[in-house]
Amino acid sequence: MDTQQFAEALRGEGDEADESWRDWARRLLDGDGLTPALLTQVWAEVVTFDDTLAEFLVDPVVVPDGTVTVSGSGKETFKTFNVSTAAALLAAASGANVVKGTSSSVSAVSGASDVLAALGVPSLTDPARIPEFTATYGIAFVDYASFCPRYAARYDGRFDFLSPMSFFMPAATLVVSADAFLHGLAHDDVRTAASGIHSARPDIARGRVVTTWIGPGQRIDELASFGTSTSAVLQHGAVQLVSQHSDGATGPWRRVVRHRTDHATNAAALVESIRPDGDPAVTDLVERNAAAILAAAHPGVADDEALQLVREARLDGRAERLLPRLRSAASKGLR
Repeated sequence: MDTQQFAEALRGEGDEADESWRDWARRLLDGDGLTPALLTQVWAEVVTFDDTLAEFLVDPVVVPDGTVTVSGSGKETFKTFNVSTAAALLAAASGANVVKGTSSSVSAVSGASDVLAALGVPSLTDPARIPEFTATYGIAFVDYASFCPRYAARYDGRFDFLSPMSFFMPAATLVVSADAFLHGLAHDDVRTAASGIHSARPDIARGRVVTTWIGPGQRIDELASFGTSTSAVLQHGAVQLVSQHSDGATGPWRRVVRHRTDHATNAAALVESIRPDGDPAVTDLVERNAAAILAAAHPGVADDEALQLVREARLDGRAERLLPRLRSAASKGLR
């Protein structure tokens, strides 16, 4: 399947163009046409379409060595609270430099932008502020649309289901000089996603795409201690699959980590997940994902060591103390 229909829908307007785009996406996901080569073609069309994105690719935002970008596909079949946002905070408190993409939610109640607003934490709209935030706080939350405003205006809100663009666009559009990426995907084909991200951003040498199947018809775009977690680990163009299986998620675990019904309660769940006395089910989920970020930032740190380091950062209050520091940036108008 070529990208002609995609290109026409991308440049079109109105309901007919939107439905053509959705039809193209559904047929790809229902069939076997989703390949790294096709994602590369889609990326080329988007870059041609969005001049701002093309300019950033020529001159990426410079960030400290060891910086990891963190992104997610959304559209999970089981909705958790904003785990990747909490994990990014915990990883930064543990010594990683993190750039985390944000947006409002389409398929759930709260996206990262919604939760951060409820917490009073700034989500940057000017990528030029990213170096300052990573240097000062170890983390910068940045609106995806600030890197690709024309594409975001065309794409946002058009899909209430996982689309081919979800496989690679969130990671590829965070155009900073990162050393690694961590991308969560609510789909089992993490290999195609990792290869697609590499094709779009060959300047990023390392990365990992993660997903977890937690029960029949239920998948999250994060790592978890239940079900089957699968990672596509990218190293200089080569992709290796790694899987880990344990018993399925229990009812109590699902109730504790589920997505809440409004921004305030999702924000409260995030705060609890990085507190020293947080619920073990919630803190375990966040720690696992934070450890993956930390290990990506520091390749010499083993997974078990990374997990211990992020746990220490939570237990000694470093993660919890990072939030008021970020709020103070918001109060100073730093966005």
